[in-house]
Amino acid sequence: MDYSNQKDKTIILKEKGKAHQLFIESIVYVESEGYVSMVHTNDDTPPVSCSKLLKEIEEEVVGYGFYRINRNIIVNLKYFKSYVKDKKRCFETTTEVKMKVSRRKWCVFRKNLDK
Repeated sequence: MDYSNQKDKTIILKEKGKAHQLFIESIVYVESEGYVSMVHTNDDTPPVSCSKLLKEIEEEVVGYGFYRINRNIIVNLKYFKSYVKDKKRCFETTTEVKMKVSRRKWCVFRKNLDK
């Protein structure tokens, strides 16, 4: 998959009166808990939290190689390292983070990766 369309594209997130401009290519994954989303990047900075629904962030990054692996996490497939296909259905990023893929998303996820 070609991720060159991520280059120089940004997303603006507001956090407690501050606005953060993040490059889409630096986002590894986004996780949410209710109305709070945490954006994890590939550098050593702490995750950016914002009061934005995961669905809204997903709509902003559509077409840039992101995939929703369960109801709380969107991953950037650019940082895909490996997956385990037993009962765990685990996704691992190049930053060594492991996440569970939901049963419903698993078939589509594997089909997209095996292209």
